Amino acid sequence: MDSVNMVKVISIWLAPVCAIGGAARATYCLIASNYNEDDSAMLKKRAKNAIKFAIMASLTEAVKQLAEAYFNGGRSI
Repeated sequence: MDSVNMVKVISIWLAPVCAIGGAARATYCLIASNYNEDDSAMLKKRAKNAIKFAIMASLTEAVKQLAEAYFNGGRSI
């Protein structure tokens, strides 16, 4: 497998993994904030940051695909 195909495979699998990881992190932080009232504010902030990360990861992939379609005629890198 050459490096171009390797980058393509990593790119295909990385977007869903980032979204799932962000959602899992946010869920964990929100559940933990219910049981730990001392660190509740900090955990809620971490959950918000995890959600922001998941959104940014998804948007980055969408922008990448849009740029490929525009500049490469739909062919990947």
